[in-house]
Amino acid sequence: MSDFVSSRINRYEIRERIGAGGMARVFKAWDTTLERSVAIKILYEHLSEDPTFKERFLREARFVANLNHPSIVQVYDFDMFERDGFMHYYMVMSYISGSNLRELLEDANQKGERLRYEQLLKITQNLADALDYAHDNGMVHRDVKPGNILMNQQGDAILTDFGIARMVESNRLTQDGISTGTPLYMSPEQATGQPGDLRSDLYSFGIIVYEMLTGQPPFVDTGMVSVMMKHLTTPIPFVSTALNIVNPELDAVMSKAIAKSPTDRYQRAHDFVNDLQQALLPLMTRDGTDISTPVTPPRRISPSTQTGSPLTAMLNTSISQPPSASNPSLSSQTSTQTIQQTATVSAAFLGGVVIAAVIIIVGAIIVLRDQITPPVSPTNTIQTDNDAAITVPMRSVGNTYFDTDFDANDPENQYWRQGTLDRYTQEITPDGFYRLETTRPMSAETSIIYSDQPYGSIGIEMRATLDESSAIASAYGVVFRYQDPDNYNVFAVDGVGRFSIWTRQDGEWDELRDADENWTLNEAVQPVGESNRVTIEIINRRITGYINNQRVTSVTDSTFTDGQIGIYFAADEGNATVMVDSYKVYPSVPSMTAPQ
Repeated sequence: MSDFVSSRINRYEIRERIGAGGMARVFKAWDTTLERSVAIKILYEHLSEDPTFKERFLREARFVANLNHPSIVQVYDFDMFERDGFMHYYMVMSYISGSNLRELLEDANQKGERLRYEQLLKITQNLADALDYAHDNGMVHRDVKPGNILMNQQGDAILTDFGIARMVESNRLTQDGISTGTPLYMSPEQATGQPGDLRSDLYSFGIIVYEMLTGQPPFVDTGMVSVMMKHLTTPIPFVSTALNIVNPELDAVMSKAIAKSPTDRYQRAHDFVNDLQQALLPLMTRDGTDISTPVTPPRRISPSTQTGSPLTAMLNTSISQPPSASNPSLSSQTSTQTIQQTATVSAAFLGGVVIAAVIIIVGAIIVLRDQITPPVSPTNTIQTDNDAAITVPMRSVGNTYFDTDFDANDPENQYWRQGTLDRYTQEITPDGFYRLETTRPMSAETSIIYSDQPYGSIGIEMRATLDESSAIASAYGVVFRYQDPDNYNVFAVDGVGRFSIWTRQDGEWDELRDADENWTLNEAVQPVGESNRVTIEIINRRITGYINNQRVTSVTDSTFTDGQIGIYFAADEGNATVMVDSYKVYPSVPSMTAPQ
């Protein structure tokens, strides 16, 4: 490898080496003609061995040199020269004295600090300016990461290395399924060997913002393949969980920014940053207090009026549970419910990814690439989301109907929320259960699984057990026709051996049987510590409930015609744990009886 320090390349005197990466070395140099300092990026010699490299280099260099934006490093010149038997390609850029975002984040971590809000928002605004400008001009970066974000003396963020990822691509790399980009910040589509498009840049941007907020990327691992697999299949941890705060709006924004499917992400960087700023405002003080500062409960957010999944479906929102099963006198009491759902993945995008995951683990990434939805060309029309409300990405469970037993290799596991927030834990255990636990007495929870269409006439079967350590009157069951936190149906059993069926409309509960009691004892219902199969069959207005294959109720209700589905879980006066063994959704027809 040539040592260029103290040498001269055309009119540029190389003064010192200031950096290096996987594709090039960077030097500070002096432009003897214009008498100014510049930065020269000299690509590694081996790249010139590819006979198509020169053509790509010239094409991309010309393209990048035409970009003229204050948040993008300006390219002044580009050329090539021969030395030591190798052809060297270089680009001359504006010299920016200062550090990069990678160094800034590492310095903050060493001090046990995080970036102040004002600084974070300034950086994200700069990057949004750069990305939207480049994307509008047909340029995709493909390797957005902290090391490619320079920080000048004024604290502005300036994006560099546009075009480099495209320069080093070759037919050999594509055929071998080797991805361009950096694994920690790589989009799922790039992880499968696809080139990616502007939405891939926005995914990487979202990962960077996640790191600026929490101090580390969402997926940290020493193995490249392991990290790439997590980008493909593992839901992004909630920021609020990582920071032990309550900010559901921030979780919703970040979940959309780092959605697995490109179509579910923000389509412009500024849309992301505008929503991010709004989500951070409740946490900010005049002096830019650190994000770990305790915050007040989230404000109420009205559901979106659009068809689809509203923002509120992902948020922690105060709602009341049905009257307590343990004491009729508590019928008028309400309690808070923390709703933890995630809407991150489109199975139309991930359907083949799960199958191909095993192949990636053994090193055959190229096979996985063939399992995933084909890449979207940068020239395809992008529908920009200009709605005032944030639309949480809808996702699919593959087909409309599904059956999950929560085993370790069950592909449906990715669609259920996992994590702990506000003393409520949701996790898929190694022995194949969806474990729900709360240490908040008199609280209720719903976990909603999203599909790419609302469910109307269907059957739902759930097998679950209320743990013996739970408060005995705690309840669990099936949520259906879910519209938002204040509007849905629930069919449930409790640990005493009772059942009930409800409609919640505009925040008010209505028991549908017109019975003298809200909860009714039935010999079909097994008590705490024993398993129950809870089944609901919906045929138009008719709703029929079964417990352990015995019909216990049949009612009519036309409050809602369809909606989302999930699990209901309510704790009585004490802690509670429910172990869900399976969850099945199947077509319901007029002749159907209890499932066998």
